[in-house]
Amino acid sequence: MRIYPVKTELVDFYDFQLLAGEKLTDADPASLVMINESAVKLLNWHDPVGKRFNDYTVKGVIKNVYNTGPTIPALPLCYSKYIPPPPSTAPKADSDGFLFVIIKQRTIMFKYQEGTWQSCREKIKLLVEKEYPNNSRLAELHNTEEVYNKFLKSENALIKLLSFVSVICVLICVFGFVSIVSLTCEERRKSIAIRKINGATVGDILAIFIKEYSLLLLISAAIAFPASFFIMQRWLEQYVKQTIIPAWIYLSILFALALVIVLCVGWRVYKSSAENPAKVVNRE
Repeated sequence: MRIYPVKTELVDFYDFQLLAGEKLTDADPASLVMINESAVKLLNWHDPVGKRFNDYTVKGVIKNVYNTGPTIPALPLCYSKYIPPPPSTAPKADSDGFLFVIIKQRTIMFKYQEGTWQSCREKIKLLVEKEYPNNSRLAELHNTEEVYNKFLKSENALIKLLSFVSVICVLICVFGFVSIVSLTCEERRKSIAIRKINGATVGDILAIFIKEYSLLLLISAAIAFPASFFIMQRWLEQYVKQTIIPAWIYLSILFALALVIVLCVGWRVYKSSAENPAKVVNRE
């Protein structure tokens, strides 16, 4: 378990989500600490608040903070109260007369509104150049969002690849379905004409075709949906933070496919039904 000394301002800055107990305050002794979910799991505790380990007593439990790759689990962490070091003494010269000066490095953290990072960066650079014209490189800016996005390069590339493949597959399916419907209507032109002669309306003929293709749609959905759900679940298992696959996604896909079927079948059946049935029967 790693132990990190933190100030109360840092706890408020990152807005740690408290799961149990209380957060650290300035009045707390150094023995009180906060631990994250991974630390609770490591210690195998069910009610960690108030329990002791080593010389520490758990005051609160916070939610895991994920600042590494999405497939890397959060490390067990213990956050203790920051105790400032004693004031340093004045620099002294050594035996050779050289004077050593330690330059302290300070870190300033700030939050910015979404979409304003570029303007913040430019203003900070101008401010540094104004205050330190000869040492404008002293300030280094790091955006945690940009740092974290570096861990997502493979996922972003995979999303682009899957999106491209999905669009191609959808187009192939739509064109293939239109071709099948067109071929079926062409082969059944005589049957459609005879039904019209016997008094069948366009709606009756359309209902016959929709019933056939709706049955095929339900059969294909019964096979594809469970298979896709199983594959997606296995793929999500490699990530630390997982999302659920809601049912509305499958319902929307089913509705979109049904709409495509109705449009394709309706267009082809209407086109075939608009012909004179007597001419179609004589020609056939």
